[in-house]
Amino acid sequence: YSGINTNNKRGITMKSTIILATNNEKSFSKEIVNKLIDILTQNKAQYEIIDLYKDNFNPVMTAKQEQLYTKGETDDELVKKYQKHLKESDEIILVFPLWFNNVPAILKGFFDKVFLKEFAFTEENNKPKGLLNNIKSGLVISTSESNSGYLTEELNNPIETVVVKGTLGVCGIENVEYINMNVENKDKYDLIEKYFGE
Repeated sequence: YSGINTNNKRGITMKSTIILATNNEKSFSKEIVNKLIDILTQNKAQYEIIDLYKDNFNPVMTAKQEQLYTKGETDDELVKKYQKHLKESDEIILVFPLWFNNVPAILKGFFDKVFLKEFAFTEENNKPKGLLNNIKSGLVISTSESNSGYLTEELNNPIETVVVKGTLGVCGIENVEYINMNVENKDKYDLIEKYFGE
């Protein structure tokens, strides 16, 4: 899996949305996104980048937003913009550094504020039913200094459970691959080349 959906089957152009959650311009996560942009550009594919820090996205809900949340509504114009991008996407790509073996707070806030009821999911028989079925595939990339084996074997793969299954899966986004890119004692660009098939 190249991580990039550049198929143009039956005249249908695939559109990817990349969500970046790092404030460090020199980070491994940022390098990965730059690599993704290169691949997408070379393949003349459509893409949208949601850079949460550059957008000054506020992951914290106000009291009013919590009240609106129960109705599946928001007064955050940035959230409405993000929802529009997601509804127009065929593929979602998340890129972020691990913080305490989990997503950064800004990305958790993105999930909470953007994946609203009746937008990302509804309820049937007291269970969530995903509504983002327009997104046909996904790639979740975390970066860490921790060994990937430690994450999967000792911590039971928290991102796979919480993000891939518990968040994206609940919203109807299937065919999601998860990769943790461990930078320890390895050349960063070699890892990018390996995972993205260049």
